[in-house]
Amino acid sequence: MHFNLTTLATYVFYLLGTTFFCAILNGSYLFHKLYYSNTPSKRQYEYIIIGTGTAGSLIASGISSNDVLLIEAGSMGSSLMDIPLFQPLLQGTHYDWQYKTEPQSNACWALAENRSYWPMGKVFGGTSMLNNMIHYRAERHDFDGWFDDDHERDLFMKYFEEDWHEKSRVVSDELSFETKLGDAFMEAAASVGLDRRYFYRPKVATQQGKRWTTGHYYWRNKPKGHVVVLNALVTKIIVEKGKANGVLFEKDGQMLKATASSGVILSAGTVGSPKILLQSGIGPKSHIEALGITSVVDLKVGENLQDHISTGMDLVILSENLPLSVWDLIRPQNIKNYLFNEGKNSSLSFGGCECLGFVKSITENTTNIGFMVLPVGITIDTGLHLRSLINLRENVWENYYRPLVDRGQQSVSILPILLHPKSRGYIRLRNEDPHSSPIIEPNYLHEKEDVQMLITGIQIVELISKAQAMQDLGAEINPKPFPGCEKHSFGSNEYWKCYIKSLTLTLYHPVGTCRMGSANNPNAVVSNKDFQVHGVKNLYVVDGSIMPTLPSGNPNSVIGALAQYFLKQKFKPSPES
Repeated sequence: MHFNLTTLATYVFYLLGTTFFCAILNGSYLFHKLYYSNTPSKRQYEYIIIGTGTAGSLIASGISSNDVLLIEAGSMGSSLMDIPLFQPLLQGTHYDWQYKTEPQSNACWALAENRSYWPMGKVFGGTSMLNNMIHYRAERHDFDGWFDDDHERDLFMKYFEEDWHEKSRVVSDELSFETKLGDAFMEAAASVGLDRRYFYRPKVATQQGKRWTTGHYYWRNKPKGHVVVLNALVTKIIVEKGKANGVLFEKDGQMLKATASSGVILSAGTVGSPKILLQSGIGPKSHIEALGITSVVDLKVGENLQDHISTGMDLVILSENLPLSVWDLIRPQNIKNYLFNEGKNSSLSFGGCECLGFVKSITENTTNIGFMVLPVGITIDTGLHLRSLINLRENVWENYYRPLVDRGQQSVSILPILLHPKSRGYIRLRNEDPHSSPIIEPNYLHEKEDVQMLITGIQIVELISKAQAMQDLGAEINPKPFPGCEKHSFGSNEYWKCYIKSLTLTLYHPVGTCRMGSANNPNAVVSNKDFQVHGVKNLYVVDGSIMPTLPSGNPNSVIGALAQYFLKQKFKPSPES
């Protein structure tokens, strides 16, 4: 290490702070695992819900029946998880499934083994307990092809109206903290001719500066008759004569069975839901039978995997420092604002993203490129933790990022986002053991169009960085060639192609592995009418896995809307009545 005194002090503080935080988090996990070690005495229910993420918790809170069993593979979370700024520290803990992809041939070259890490919530509240809380209010074109006609799409769109998230289930607040970078980016975008209406500060799923999820809402308003079982792994959905009757799950080393008279609702996420279906014999017959599992119904489970990807971490350097150093974090006023002023003007209430931008393709009437503006990068903690979250190779850190730390330079991340990738991947079972992690093959950048779209995104970042508003902050693109791309002329299309294929970053938005569609759609897994699995009565899937395509923004709010739509379709009068 080649630390100067200030950098060394910062490193030591982060080391001590992270160690202390993780110790408390681990202690909380062990306490909750022991405290919630209940094994349900009852074995029969009207409904069983698998997974307590955004969809599962929201559905549970909206079912009028009190005879409901919720099964969650993880534990209860810690109140520390509600502090937005601590979000990165949650990855890689007991509250994370810690998935990773298969090695990528066309992408992720700067990541160890060419693998991308996919953190997902293994906790009550699911991945919404780990995300950066951005609330995206979707546009109509996001749902082209999802439903059979425009009328049904319009009914679904009603769940993005203001009243659907003001009932304390899904809340969207204004940002409580911001820096100069957001305003400079928006002003610069407008000055280079981009539509100012599509560049704005995001709303976030918080209450009084703290993380707020449908899991929080459910636990605050838990119906009396509901039974919640934590730290329980569902291994199989029981299907008899074409009907889902219950589930098998493992709890404290015991294999237990629970039955459902009216329905099993699967909300285990884009990885978890197809995994459980495949283990239950629901999916591609050839794949299932090759593992010795009896086929129940032959469906395209696990196909159609897609994800928002990005690049450009720490690509922009500023000459002006932003108020997000560790010394700004521990200022008494900063802590006081968080504790006693509902998080206003406190960096502790900041989830990481302070600005969003969207650009429409010239050739298509859809938003194809997005931007996330982060006033920090992976160098903010001097290399202690954040670089490991993206699985960065050691030599890349030492040669490209370490010099930024050594020079004490302020780097920020203006991330171009591939909103509608052409590449498709899949999820498979690795073997018949339900404890094994599945095969996750996203096929990142398999299609050339995806690479070209991200090159366009980087070129827009270059253009914005040269605008006066950004120049006032001393912005410049990091001139140091990225490791492995030195043979290409810096800034050329070939250089950026190499850069993108090297530093390929997930935005943690995988969807599509149990896509919805009509019964005559050979690729559909669930009905787009009521989300029931084709060919299996009383079995429903409601989560990000049923999205046929990616929305143009963060999918969490869309998942909430899908859950609301499901509740209305199955349990309540339609929105028109």
